Formats: sequence, C-alpha cells, structure tokens
Amino acid sequence: MEWRTKNNIASYSENVLIVYFEELSNKIKSPSLWTRYSILKSTLNIKNQINIAQYPKLHALLKRKSEGYNGKKSKTFSPNEIKTFINEAPNSNYLLTKVVLIFGIMGACRRHEMHSLKCNDVSGLKTLSLVTIRDTKTKTTRKFTITGKYYDVCKKYMDLRPKICTTQNFFNNYFHGKCTVQNVGINKFCSMGKTIATYLNLPYLHPYTGHCFRRSSATILVDAGGDITTLKRHGGWKSTTVAESYIDDSIQNKINVSEKILNSIQTNQTLNTININSASTSNNFPTEAIPQLHFNNCTIHNINIDKKQ
Repeated sequence: MEWRTKNNIASYSENVLIVYFEELSNKIKSPSLWTRYSILKSTLNIKNQINIAQYPKLHALLKRKSEGYNGKKSKTFSPNEIKTFINEAPNSNYLLTKVVLIFGIMGACRRHEMHSLKCNDVSGLKTLSLVTIRDTKTKTTRKFTITGKYYDVCKKYMDLRPKICTTQNFFNNYFHGKCTVQNVGINKFCSMGKTIATYLNLPYLHPYTGHCFRRSSATILVDAGGDITTLKRHGGWKSTTVAESYIDDSIQNKINVSEKILNSIQTNQTLNTININSASTSNNFPTEAIPQLHFNNCTIHNINIDKKQ
C-alpha cells in the first residue's frame, strides 16, 4: 500500500486504518470510501489473513462519514412527458429511441440488459410482445409484456429489422427510416435519455442518464398504486431498501399522499357530524309517538308487608 510506504508505517492496526480513511475522506465521497473499504478488507484477508471487519471503530467512522450524504440520482420522466414523446416525435428520426423508451419503462430495464437482449428473447404474438430479460444484475430472469399502442410502435421497428444479421442482438441502429446490421452500442443507450429530454426541451439534460428509464418505471408504478411487492417483482429487486431507493420523490406522489390524508380527515368529520345529529334526534324524540295507556274499572288492594325485627 503506497500510503503505508509514504508514511513509514508497517502495521495494519485499527488506528492506522482510521487515520488512512480519515485522510481519504477529504478526497473522495462516502460511497467510494465504502468501496475502498471492501477492496481493502478482501485484500488483507487473502494476503495477510487480517480481518478488518472486526475493527468496530473503523466501521463506526465510515458510518459517521455516510450521515447526511445524498447521492446524485438520475432524473425521471413523467407520464405526460413519455406520452408526448411517443405521440409527437417523428418515427423517421426517433423510432429506435421510442422502442428503447418503451422497453425501459415497461420492463424497468437497465442499459446492459437492453444491450444484451437477443431476438429470441422477444416473442411477438398477435396483440402483444413477451420479452424475457436473462442477463440481469441479480441473476434472476424477468419477463414483461408490451401491449396496446406501444406494441404497434415496437412492431414497426421489428418489421424494419434486416432479415439477415451478423449477430442475434435485438437492437440494431436506425437511420432515416431504415435499420442497419450494426448493433446499438451500450453507450448509446445511456445517451437516449438526453435525446428524449432535448426533444421535450427539458432543463438540465445531464441527469438524464441510462438509468432514467428504470427509475421512471419504478416511480410511475408506485404512483399508480403499486405496492412494494409488485415493485420488487417488476424490477427484480431482492432488497426492499434498494427497491425504494429507485422511487423518485415526485410531485404526483406528494399529491396522492396529501389527498389520502385530506380524505381521511373529511371522512372522520362527516362521521362525527352524523353521530351528533343522531344523538340530538334521539333526545328530541316526539312524545306523540308514544301511545297513551287508559285504565278503566281498576281495583286497588292493600298489601301488608311484615317487617322482620
């Protein structure tokens, strides 16, 4: 380790590593600190049989450096923005981008998942396409369908694909209404978010990375009423925390929460009003509703009760 050589240090004690990570925290951010910690833990465990996972003070330092850190995340597209692009963008220039957007939103796809998608993974039926994602980050196969108007858009692209291709990759480049035999590169998938944002005249194009499709899909699903189980199954997440981190803090989500709270308050007020009215009605019950009793020719007998001494 260069840092040890520079400072003439030979040991790997906990105090030494605390000083090392304290200096390193002035240069890199918290996620990179944890990455460096993971690399160092594996290296020292294999080469020096030292387990730094048993250093509680070092672990506490890294957790303290993570407090209050909010990482930069990709921006998301709203349903209206997606609808506008699909309906208004000309197919002559944006058909490929439309298909990538549809796959990314409907299947919560990562860029490398779309890059490695094969023709055999897309089964075209009469009114829908069944897509199978095999090369996933979590090693779990996912499936999703494309239906309705989105199926028609994808069908136009699939019909334009060349019959003879050198590879089985599904996505081929598209120029001026024609598909070529060249595959779409993985970096081009990253730039398509900026392409859509540019067409829609959205500000701050840089945050629309290749991950914007996956985050947009998760946010739209939750805003539409999907629960955490549906979200995890949709995106193939195993961790609830990771799945929730993909949900953008959208305005629509805030509006839905506000309306639920407001409806709950108004419902309780209505119930209280009904209870009060019911109570007042029972207290003012009309005496005319009670039938009168009439006694005729009645004899009253004396009853003697002996008291016991």
